Amino acid sequence: MHRKLKSLEDVELYKDEVIGPELVGTVEYEKDGEHSFYGAIIPTTHRLFVNIRKADEVEHHQVEYKEITGISTENLLMVGNIIHIWIGKEIVISMKSVSDGKLDKFLNFLYKHRARRLQLDSEASINHDQQVV
Repeated sequence: MHRKLKSLEDVELYKDEVIGPELVGTVEYEKDGEHSFYGAIIPTTHRLFVNIRKADEVEHHQVEYKEITGISTENLLMVGNIIHIWIGKEIVISMKSVSDGKLDKFLNFLYKHRARRLQLDSEASINHDQQVV
């Protein structure tokens, strides 16, 4: 089950999409009235996936980079590192007990590719607007 959480083999990726370093742990994400799951957060060059274990299945939920309004981290003494992913003005996804080394690699990949994706999206809308005018 642990291997399936870190996998996107059931997901159709874009032709040029690359999978980045995942985080595995306790994910706080509201789904069907439940809030805490064992799961993984996996960034790609195009989007972010939240994989959660429900019963004996792994569910994949994707978040487009343009939906993410913020990413924050905190380090709590008894809990460890926590990452929060904001959509709008709310924390929609959190993960607890993330190791420093994994978190740094994850964040570096996420920041880099999210910035690139947002730049590409804004260029596409600018080009689209220019063609319309």
